[in-house]
Amino acid sequence: MSRPLRSAILVLALLASPTAVVAQPAGTPPAQRDPALDDDAALLEQAIARLEGNYGDILSDVGCDAPTITAHKLLCDSADNPNLLLWRMSRLDDMAWAYAYENATGTEIDRANVPLDAAFIAERDACTDVDCLHQVLIRHTNDSLGGETPYR
Repeated sequence: MSRPLRSAILVLALLASPTAVVAQPAGTPPAQRDPALDDDAALLEQAIARLEGNYGDILSDVGCDAPTITAHKLLCDSADNPNLLLWRMSRLDDMAWAYAYENATGTEIDRANVPLDAAFIAERDACTDVDCLHQVLIRHTNDSLGGETPYR
């Protein structure tokens, strides 16, 4: 079954029954469900690899030493959990933003002081659950890369 068809069927199933159970890797709590698994994880890693050569030194604005914002806690928790891809999605987004900024301004960014997208950060940091973070990260990454992302 094609990926778009699988996605459409899943969406229809969830619309028909919002409490439908989605298969998850063993041991993944339902509250930490990550819809971007399997094929999507490979595509995500491919997209990251394409940007790593030029933007691999770009660091996240999210610090995980002692996060206090719920969105940051969710992102940081996913950094050590291979079943959750939020941190990797955020990694792609950080590099995609740097790429978009350089292309929009025609200037190379200071890698140690990357200009931040304040509107995006405010929207991301307002998220209180994984689904919100997925939506915000996907939208921002798609905007930054002109739709050339692993997200459909």
